[in-house]
Amino acid sequence: MDSQSGRSSSDHFAIYPISAFVILVIVALLMGDHLFSNLRAGLKNVAQQNVVAIGSIKASQIGDWLHEHESDVKTLSDNSFFSREAIRWIRGGAKDPVRRRLIVDRLQSFLNAHHFRAIVLYDSTGRVLLNVGDLFADDKEIGIEARRAVESGQFRFVDLHRDRPPSNAVEMGFISPLHEGLSYAGAVYLVEDPASYLLPLVDSRPGGSETADTQLVRAEGNDVLYLNQLRDRDDPPLGYRLPLSTPGLAVAIALRGKQGLIEGANDHRGRPVFSYAGEIAGTPWVLVSKIDEAEAYRMVDQVRWLAGLLFLFTSGLIAAWFRQWRRRDLAEAEAAILKERVRADALKMEGEKRFRTAFEHTALPMVRNSLTGEFIEVNDAWCNMFGYSRDEVSSKHLDWQQVTYPDDMEPGATLVKQMLAGEISDFKIEKRYLQKDGKVLWGSVQVKLVRDEQGVPEFVISAIQDITERKLTEKTINFMAYHDKLTGLPNRALLFDRLAQAMSQAKRDAKYVALLFADLDGFKAVNDLYGHEAGDNVLKMAAQRFLACVRAVDTVARFGGDEFAIILGNLDDPLQAKGVAEKIVQAFAQSITLSDGRECTVGASVGISIYPDHGSAMDNLMTAADQAMYESKRHGKNTYTFYRGKSSLGSESQWFLFDESMLVGVGEIDEQHRNLAYLVNRLNEALKRDESMESIQQMLDELLVATRHHFDTENRYMLTYNYPEQRDHELEHAQLLNEAQRFKEQISEGRELLVLQSVKDWLLSHIAFSDKKLAAYLQHQGLK
Repeated sequence: MDSQSGRSSSDHFAIYPISAFVILVIVALLMGDHLFSNLRAGLKNVAQQNVVAIGSIKASQIGDWLHEHESDVKTLSDNSFFSREAIRWIRGGAKDPVRRRLIVDRLQSFLNAHHFRAIVLYDSTGRVLLNVGDLFADDKEIGIEARRAVESGQFRFVDLHRDRPPSNAVEMGFISPLHEGLSYAGAVYLVEDPASYLLPLVDSRPGGSETADTQLVRAEGNDVLYLNQLRDRDDPPLGYRLPLSTPGLAVAIALRGKQGLIEGANDHRGRPVFSYAGEIAGTPWVLVSKIDEAEAYRMVDQVRWLAGLLFLFTSGLIAAWFRQWRRRDLAEAEAAILKERVRADALKMEGEKRFRTAFEHTALPMVRNSLTGEFIEVNDAWCNMFGYSRDEVSSKHLDWQQVTYPDDMEPGATLVKQMLAGEISDFKIEKRYLQKDGKVLWGSVQVKLVRDEQGVPEFVISAIQDITERKLTEKTINFMAYHDKLTGLPNRALLFDRLAQAMSQAKRDAKYVALLFADLDGFKAVNDLYGHEAGDNVLKMAAQRFLACVRAVDTVARFGGDEFAIILGNLDDPLQAKGVAEKIVQAFAQSITLSDGRECTVGASVGISIYPDHGSAMDNLMTAADQAMYESKRHGKNTYTFYRGKSSLGSESQWFLFDESMLVGVGEIDEQHRNLAYLVNRLNEALKRDESMESIQQMLDELLVATRHHFDTENRYMLTYNYPEQRDHELEHAQLLNEAQRFKEQISEGRELLVLQSVKDWLLSHIAFSDKKLAAYLQHQGLK
């Protein structure tokens, strides 16, 4: 009976593990199916994100390219000199050979600068008058488009098409009418070779993919016309088409108005694809990026097949060795596991206790984040800083992004990604935070990634220091350094910076900048009659009247006393400044009511200079505006005057004029000063010629090398002859050399005019006030 009982117990013991194994197999199969379904969904999402990214980027690049070319065409056609000469030549029967040569040279220069394939000039009937660049076959339809452009006075886009035999080349272009005043007498057609940029951009494909492709299409009648060569076909551009009614065709769906992600569609081969469609603004084109679904799912399908084989193999091994595994001494194994678990738990509890002691008792706000950014726990100091309770942090599932000021999100996110990728172990950053009540505070946060015993990232710990007061102090100090204390307007230093930026931008965009100098008429009488406090109030109200007369993007600055300056940038016509000047004069025609109720009247004498008409350097422009302002005062005050002197552009080859008044009397120092003036003038000429940034930086480096050599010479003289003011003189040298790196950064930021003006002003001041004093001392010591 005991034997039977033992066998019965053994049979029951065998049944339970087998049942458990069968259940485990079923669960594993279900979980595997669920896992691979999720993997497929994830790969689908990644593939869709990729085609969206590629399609969006390429569509944006094509749009930018078209906009740039349209701007180039309008730059040529809107050029008053070119339009005037071309229209006069056309109206004269296109017979004047001298004017024709002038027009051809102008077009050739433009062609060399902008790299179009050819430029064609049409008269108002659409007849070709001349062709510059590659030989252009006279196309009747292009001529019709040119005539329509002249009739409508509107820019026209010429779509991709094939040239007439024998070239059969694919080309496109842009037509803009030529006008003189309000009349149009001809048009200019700029022919572009799409194979130089457009088609290579569309045909570029991500490496490693066999089916990823980008297709540029347009509707032509009832067909879809492929504008570029497809990856798997030999048809040339514009050589392959499919019916627009083709069922499920992704590009046909896109041409019928579907934009963005397109699901459940096929490509031209009839294969299912993930695709994205985006319109190209201003054209009939649609850009479609796609990748085969089979390629996107290939990895997970292969892994699924291998996993199935591995599961069958593993199941067989488990079944074969199951009996032996069952006989193992479960009790001993469980005891060993329990013992190890108890030891590990004790160590973990001890480490957790030490961590919690430091975490809870520190005065610094601290937070523990999961790897996804969600707060795991915060200490009391953090709650006091941000205004949340611990329960609110937990119930609202707060993360670091929710308490970070939106504009400061990206730098922190980038550093977190680098830390999780193992590129850095920790980082420190200053950024703004949002408290519970919406208030903004500045914090300096130290962030560190904590890993487990195996080196796997476990969580992120952060400590924050409130630096709001320091930041506010820095902001106040910075504002005071660049703004007038009385009126709050930009001061002279900020005016120079804004003027340099406006001139650089106008130079790039072929626009104008107006600089207005304004002096308050009758202000001294107000000051003498009503007192300085009333005078200060008048200056404040004058500042507000100036601001009311300009755009938000313009700059109003106070030079000092009753002198103000106004920068009007991005002007299409210099006469736009006239309207602002008239507003200013009218604004100051009204009396000003003082705080005690009394009234006074001050006027405004305004002088106006225009960049680049009156100079391409800041000091030339400011001198012209100043002279124009004094001309207004001579003509009765409370009026405005444009600078009427000759443009200084022709004389700026010697912008930094080194004459006898700048000689200090020490031969070596004078020769070095002359060389520095030459290098400054050379840099000025290079900027006017729009030389490359690499060349500009090289010239600046050469100027700085020559400056250091000059400083070394002066230091040698001062040391040899025991110059008593050597320390102050060397401090001036060190100040300029310390600013050299900032000069390079400002040039790369498009503020080269400010750098050039700063170097010139510093050098003039240094020669006049420091080097002449040094030279006088050296001559007194007997040096010639």
